[in-house]
Amino acid sequence: MPSSANIISLAAVREALATRFPEAAPLPQRHWATGWSEIDAQEGGLPHNAVTELCSSPGCGGFFLHRMLGALQVQRGLAALVDGGRSFDPGSYDAAVLPRLLTVFCETPEQSVKVTDLLLRDGNLPLVLLDLQTMPLRRIGRIPASTWHRFQRLVERSGTALVVMTPQPIVEAARVRITLRSNWNLSALTQPRDELCESLHAQVYRRGRQIQPLEEVHVRTA
Repeated sequence: MPSSANIISLAAVREALATRFPEAAPLPQRHWATGWSEIDAQEGGLPHNAVTELCSSPGCGGFFLHRMLGALQVQRGLAALVDGGRSFDPGSYDAAVLPRLLTVFCETPEQSVKVTDLLLRDGNLPLVLLDLQTMPLRRIGRIPASTWHRFQRLVERSGTALVVMTPQPIVEAARVRITLRSNWNLSALTQPRDELCESLHAQVYRRGRQIQPLEEVHVRTA
């Protein structure tokens, strides 16, 4: 477990935003393209001005992040990753994409929420990923529902696309919910990431202001 000295303070995050991304601004389009045609074909990708929840195992979530970083490089955009469990390994990704990603490592869900709140209020990055998948479920469940609704109000003003990655549905305010699952076996240990992405199965629920899903889409990654 890292010492408190290794955890980035909120003040340091603010300074990093000012120095690394002085000209960054929310993207003008309404959706962030993921590179998955079946998801993007509906409305163009993950919605800006809205909270999206990704529900899956940490393994599947890692492959989702892999695809999102690929999209980040293609679009030459900027993003932030709030890593609530310190599971992100920068060394396993293409070094060319890392300068476009602000990564903040946190020890607790509470700290992760505070950092995300700061990033959303700053409104300087078009995409923010909050990864809580390796956190204990009982601790994630203690995050007040009002927090997610506050995040929704913040992204409505800033135009940010916020993706909250959780082990099961928790984010009541999510406008879109994506569930991912896989049927991997031992042979998956020798397969490259892009091939494993092809075996993921997703269900996408798009919501209005009501809790009930408005539509369901079965996705096979290409």
